[in-house]
Amino acid sequence: MAYKTPGVYLEEIALFPPSVAAVATAVPAFVGYTQLTADKSGSSLINTPVRLSSLLEFSVLFGGAYEPASYQVVVDPAFRIQQINPLDEAGNPGKYFLYDALRHYFDNGGGPCYVVAVGSYEDPVEYGADDASGIRGGLKAVEKADEPTILLVPDSVSLDAAGAAQVHTQIAAQCGRLKDRFGILDIVDGYLPEDGITGAPFEEFRNGTGTENLKYVAAYYPWLYSLYQKTVSFTRIAVVDDATPPNPVAIADVSNLVGDFQARLAEENQVFGKVTALPLNRDNYDLTALYEELLNGEDGINAGTANGSNIKARFTVLLRFAREMALAFPSLESDPATPATLRSLLASLKADTTLQQHLVNLAGFEANAVVSGLVTAAADYSSLYGTEWLGGESQATVPADPADYQSSGNNLEKGRAAGNSSVLKTAFDGIAAAFRRLAESALFRSARQEEKLFKEHPFYKVAYERVRRESSLMPPSGAIAGVYAATDRTRGVWKAPANVSLRSVSGPCLKLADREQESLNVHTTGKSINAIREFTGKGTLVWGARTLDGNSNEWRYVSVRRFFNMVEESVKKATEPFVFEPNDANTWVKVRAMIENFLTLQWRAGALAGAKPEHAFYVKVGLGQTMTAQDILEGRMIVETGMAVVRPAEFIVLRFSHKMQES
Repeated sequence: MAYKTPGVYLEEIALFPPSVAAVATAVPAFVGYTQLTADKSGSSLINTPVRLSSLLEFSVLFGGAYEPASYQVVVDPAFRIQQINPLDEAGNPGKYFLYDALRHYFDNGGGPCYVVAVGSYEDPVEYGADDASGIRGGLKAVEKADEPTILLVPDSVSLDAAGAAQVHTQIAAQCGRLKDRFGILDIVDGYLPEDGITGAPFEEFRNGTGTENLKYVAAYYPWLYSLYQKTVSFTRIAVVDDATPPNPVAIADVSNLVGDFQARLAEENQVFGKVTALPLNRDNYDLTALYEELLNGEDGINAGTANGSNIKARFTVLLRFAREMALAFPSLESDPATPATLRSLLASLKADTTLQQHLVNLAGFEANAVVSGLVTAAADYSSLYGTEWLGGESQATVPADPADYQSSGNNLEKGRAAGNSSVLKTAFDGIAAAFRRLAESALFRSARQEEKLFKEHPFYKVAYERVRRESSLMPPSGAIAGVYAATDRTRGVWKAPANVSLRSVSGPCLKLADREQESLNVHTTGKSINAIREFTGKGTLVWGARTLDGNSNEWRYVSVRRFFNMVEESVKKATEPFVFEPNDANTWVKVRAMIENFLTLQWRAGALAGAKPEHAFYVKVGLGQTMTAQDILEGRMIVETGMAVVRPAEFIVLRFSHKMQES
């Protein structure tokens, strides 16, 4: 600064070096398939990393868990169950695990995370033909996000061994390229033992992972039984033989258990079958929610982007939905197949004057000139006119009060006003409540009979338990990511994420003994696989802490690799302000002091081993130390850092011997 005017000048001299802020260490990115792939506005979420903090946020954006349409139970000639295959609506095998993995991540201590949807449950799981499709496209998208520090793809286990191997090598390659993240790999068929007969999951996994960047990934075995089990009903169980293609198999109806249930099921279907405007069944009969979806959903009557034709179409469905429920009462009453239990309830409803008024109001609503101009439906109520269901009212006396909705304007204005009418809403609520009583009455009887069938029938009892058990199988990566996050938060990233119990699981699907774990933990290829084991009185524990680079003395342990990731990324971000600063001793001192201060804090926290800081780490930078004059001329400032990271005590050896008596 040039001083030309007399006076007093202030100068502030920076003496302290800047500090290093530790980056987050456990922010996983889940890549896979979700129920929904578009947001409320209709914008696609495919290959878009979305940051979430809870399962509720995920459910709002991406929907719920995958529920198979049916379960194919394969039996041999002696009716022994050989296999359980979950099938989708088209009869194709389908398994999607992202939702379950995310739920177990949060249950086991997980915090903020990213989700990258690559398709819906209607799409087959695939690696992807290019960088914009399938799992490959999702991994490419998450590469651009800076915050994630853990990568996992639970749906990769739905691929064959070759496809999963491509996913695994892609994860390892991305982690090695960016050096700021770590991959958790799931093993295809990880519910099978390595016996060479039923399967060889270890061998296929090790053969497919290659040899590059193994220090950036870890694998866990076996799969887990989740406490969250899928919905299993008799109608979803299809028994077939083990032929190719499989043929349906008839199971003997012991004590008429199947026949009794089918009779109750027919009663249930009879009630739901009266409404065809929207699909109703035992899993989907929340009538109020369906009404609100027609009114306020993405393309509903009140949607901001709706036009006149859209509103008219939705309003037509809305009225048909209400009308079919209203007409279900006389239809069931006149149907000779209606059982006595339902007839008794129908008689009670028929005498309900409040329900009568709701039916009158609905018919009158449709008779209004504005409404009938949008939807011609008044004639459909002929089965109600003059009956006790309307209190004896005939068509001529059905009121039609237009005061609650406007009678002018275009279809957009008319439809929106009519759809939001309080007359319609009140009538719908009353009619829906009565219809729900019919449905729940039928459901109660069918549910009791189904429960009896699954408890007493010798085959279906076993099949039901097997289907429930196998439908709860899931790869462990989501739960393991939660353990990483919880361990980092409570102990530090340098603590091995092992000897920690897993929550929301009933146990591993296979019980391993010490000898069985030997070939997992230490293998001639160096590709260590971490075991998940069940111990009496302790529960299900993560019993391994190695990367796939198990033969390396430097990168053998997950905690060492992840601690280096944290330090490297933290120091890298803190050093960026020094780019283009003078490459001289002043800058070198600041950089060295900055890194030393940060590592001293890590040493005090217990991450580095040594009685003194100089025993735990070193930082070198300077001419003649890390750089030559030529390096400086070429613009390079080279900083060398060495750290003695604490290692886990994987093998504790207790030695005992006899001692001679001395007194």
